[in-house]
Amino acid sequence: MEQGSELQRLEKFVEKILTRFSALKAEKEQLDQELFERDLLIEELRESISSKETERNEISERVNKIVDQIEEWEINLEDSGDVTTSIPSEYNELNREGTLADVHEPEKENNDEEKRIQQGLFSMTGSKG
Repeated sequence: MEQGSELQRLEKFVEKILTRFSALKAEKEQLDQELFERDLLIEELRESISSKETERNEISERVNKIVDQIEEWEINLEDSGDVTTSIPSEYNELNREGTLADVHEPEKENNDEEKRIQQGLFSMTGSKG
C-alpha cells in the first residue's frame, strides 16, 4: 500500500505542476499581448510627440518672424521721429486764437489713441534687442 500512496502523491504533484504550468503559460500569453499593445501605444505617442514638436517649431518660427517684424517696425518708427508730434496738413487750420485747431477732432483723437496703443506695444518688445 505504501507504493500506492506514494504513487498517488506523485500523481497529485505532477497534476499541480501541470496546472501551474498551464496557468503560467496563459499568463505569459496575456502579458505578451499587453506588451504588444503597449509597444503600439508607445509608437503612436512617439509619432504624436514628433508631430507636436514639428508643429511647435513651425509656430515658434512664425512668432519669431512676427516679433522681428514688430521690432523692425518699432526701429523704423523711432528713426522717423515721434509720429504723434507730426500734424497732417488737413489739421493745420488756425482757430480764432491763432493756435492750431483740429478740423476733424474725433478722427484725430482716434488716431492718437491708436498710435499710443501701438507705441505701448512696441515699447514692450524693445527689451529683446
